[in-house]
Amino acid sequence: MAGTIMEQIGLCLDKKENFLLSGGAGSGKTYTLVQTLHHVFGKNPKVRVACITYTNVAANEIKERSPYSKLHVSTIHDFLWDEIKDYQKNLKQTVLALISERTATAGAGLSCSGENPITEDSFTSVQYQNYRDLEHGIISHDDLLKVANYMFATYPLLSKILSDKYDYIFVDEYQDTQKAVIEIFLEHIKAAAQNSLCIGFFGDRMQSIYDTGIGNIQPYIDSNAVHEIIKDDNYRCAVKVIELLNRIRSDIKQQPAKKNPDGTIANKPGTVFFLYSNSDFNFATFQSSGYAAEWDFENYAETKVLFLTHRLSAVRLGFAELLAAFPNNDRIIGNEPDRLAQHLLKIGSVLYYFKEKQYAFVIDTIQGKIKTNAEKQYISTVLSRLNDSVNTITIEEMINAFDKEGIIRKGDRFDEYKEKYKDVYEKLKTLPSAQIISYFTYYNSFSPYSTQHGIKGAEFDNVLVVMDNGRWNKYNFKYYFEKTPNKESVFQRTERIFYVCWSRTKKNLVVYYPKPTAVVIEQAKVLFGDANVQKL
Repeated sequence: MAGTIMEQIGLCLDKKENFLLSGGAGSGKTYTLVQTLHHVFGKNPKVRVACITYTNVAANEIKERSPYSKLHVSTIHDFLWDEIKDYQKNLKQTVLALISERTATAGAGLSCSGENPITEDSFTSVQYQNYRDLEHGIISHDDLLKVANYMFATYPLLSKILSDKYDYIFVDEYQDTQKAVIEIFLEHIKAAAQNSLCIGFFGDRMQSIYDTGIGNIQPYIDSNAVHEIIKDDNYRCAVKVIELLNRIRSDIKQQPAKKNPDGTIANKPGTVFFLYSNSDFNFATFQSSGYAAEWDFENYAETKVLFLTHRLSAVRLGFAELLAAFPNNDRIIGNEPDRLAQHLLKIGSVLYYFKEKQYAFVIDTIQGKIKTNAEKQYISTVLSRLNDSVNTITIEEMINAFDKEGIIRKGDRFDEYKEKYKDVYEKLKTLPSAQIISYFTYYNSFSPYSTQHGIKGAEFDNVLVVMDNGRWNKYNFKYYFEKTPNKESVFQRTERIFYVCWSRTKKNLVVYYPKPTAVVIEQAKVLFGDANVQKL
């Protein structure tokens, strides 16, 4: 299919042919998605379009860039729940069916560890929340996809209703969606659509770095159910970075896309270095080296230091024990921290912004209303004292002090949390309260540190990627560089995380490897070039 990218997409739209726009990092996939929306609404302002994304942040970005009243934008989970939530009788039958032993053991069901068997009398309706309580009909984030897939497969009328509702459905960052989502759209819904619905996917298989993501939809491409369109531009990265990226993937070879008025390449030349040493990574050593001479580590939007795990960042920022108190990172670092983590973030916000003298943020956060100058002076005195005490009082003492002064109240639900998650609270209550501020700064990206997963979709002038596995056996940098046999899945995951991290770079990239073997160094020279592999 010849023509520009938009011409190729336009042909698929006109023929109601499913398509996939595959584009590497920095290729402008979201821009093309927005252009596609302009195209369909330009031809018909009354067209019915749904655009679904992986995160709320992405959904909000699309809403801002394409303000069409007929456009429905939401996350995948919210979209599916909106389509099934009104069919409560079918929902209840579905949940009960998925709880059954037969489906649970097949891996598609809902496992339930409660002591009491769940029957038709256990609940009257099904609700979707950010927690799970199957005994009362409450399904969680992960449950929803199984429930939706079962419903669309079991009740064809549901697929017909949805296919009649929209002319186009566009799925952003398709590689991060679960297999169940792809089945819903390409098998159940599309079967009922009878060529009245076009489904467009936007994304990059090489940037599939989440365990739950489908990664690619190659079987649908091979069967001609989806037409693939390749976008090989790179508007973001320096030329040297693009050359490096092209060495680790063969399916898409990117070209610098920025052009000067005379047609020459406008992408910055950039720099790429592979550094190594005989010791563990030392931030101060790198910061004072010539490789970071022009890097501004106080400008967090410009410069980033990337580790594989939150723990490696937490150790350096000083809240490793607080992080370890929670049984999993999602409850403290994820998009929806649990009740205690949210409480600590509020306290951290007040302490941080007061110290930075950004008092408007303090006033917005505190729960007690300040009406007089005397009250303002009193709160200022209290917060000065508490800020000075962060290294001497415990987290529990800080929580109690904020509650006593009416700055951030604990509330009834706080005591419920303490009782329900006693093991978590007991671990963190005696930790120094300074860890609250460290946690707050990291969570809100007020530090140069981030994880290699956490910066997906972002871009920075300067990027330092530290090759430390952090005891995470799903990745192994040594296996990758040494091409260790029989480690294919680890190799592929590691290569994808490399691609995502390295491709964040607009100008200067440094990859640091502590204590490499001779084989690692030799392979690094193949990828980076002899002159760019240097000992720090």
